[in-house]
Amino acid sequence: MFNQHRSKVFGFIIAEASAVGLLFVAGALALSLKPADPTLAWSIDIITIAAAAAVAIIPILFFALVPVLPRADC
Repeated sequence: MFNQHRSKVFGFIIAEASAVGLLFVAGALALSLKPADPTLAWSIDIITIAAAAAVAIIPILFFALVPVLPRADC
């Protein structure tokens, strides 16, 4: 049981760090580049919004949606 919990926490840390990293990179690009091509600017904005949504949703997926296990009567 401890190993499964540890694996879940490790997966969460990897997923959250990746999403936060992508959010920082996309945000930095959006603030510093100011591209003249509106398609590129729109794409960077969409990536930034998707990364922010992922940062918010990942903890919910990892920890709020836990399976309901049957109680063991001791």
